[in-house]
Amino acid sequence: MARTVTYKGHRIDAHAVPVPDAEEGEWAAHAVIRVPGPGGSREQPLRDPDDRIFATAEDAEGYAVHLAIRWVDRHSP
Repeated sequence: MARTVTYKGHRIDAHAVPVPDAEEGEWAAHAVIRVPGPGGSREQPLRDPDDRIFATAEDAEGYAVHLAIRWVDRHSP
């Protein structure tokens, strides 16, 4: 399952990734941000720096979107 949103011209693909060696049903938040540029776009992978664990895939995806939006706000004009 994945969630895709566009924010300030950046495409955000948010993913819930099962946590290896953890209880069943534990998920981590990952995102890939497509950063537009003059020569085309590049991909910026993004993980949660605090390695939070979520009980549902939906919560992990929502948090991945939140992290990506914060990244875009800090790194785009």
